[in-house]
Amino acid sequence: MAGETLQTSATTDPLSYAEIRDYLRLDDGVDEQLLITLLKMSVDFVEKYTGRALINRTLNLFIDGIDEIDMPLWEGVKIGPDISLRKRYIELPTPPVQSVSSITYFNDEDTETTFASSKYYLDNAREPARVYLRDGEAFPTGLRIANAMKVVYVAGYGANRTDVPEAIKMAMLQIIAFNYEHRGDFEGVIRPPAMMQGLLQPYRKLSFSNNPFGTGRGMY
Repeated sequence: MAGETLQTSATTDPLSYAEIRDYLRLDDGVDEQLLITLLKMSVDFVEKYTGRALINRTLNLFIDGIDEIDMPLWEGVKIGPDISLRKRYIELPTPPVQSVSSITYFNDEDTETTFASSKYYLDNAREPARVYLRDGEAFPTGLRIANAMKVVYVAGYGANRTDVPEAIKMAMLQIIAFNYEHRGDFEGVIRPPAMMQGLLQPYRKLSFSNNPFGTGRGMY
């Protein structure tokens, strides 16, 4: 399996308090903490719904040394425990990817070694972004089984809220307005506005595999 953890959080929110207040047509005296809570709820919902990072944050992708046992048989014969054989790229699961900070690997003695940046390059013009080996290079061998490699990368539309697409921010405002209007409602099923889903649909990440190592068989 491969897992992803947060190393550094986003330093700002996609929307400001003033933007939310103006959209809801509220006076200055409204409970600011309530709007901040609704904002954080909307960020969490949108990022999970789309599978994207909105504001830049640094992520750690850990990759095991054995291919995933839950991969379809048509992916080919599995060879392990080393991750290097036949694999030419690593897929980074959280778009949009801005940069790769480092790639390191661990041997059976848990010694961490840096994989030289001259041996790979980032293709973030596509989604999901991929880290490709340069011609003649190979991933290291003789690694431990669990968390054999770690890729540190930056994901998000940018460091500022102005970098986030307007459609996503409009969807967030609709979510906040919806939750503000229905605060305290506990009866029945309350569904979010369909327009919000329409705004976010083009940004949803569709994936047919959680294996970060590509095999050139069109997993996405």
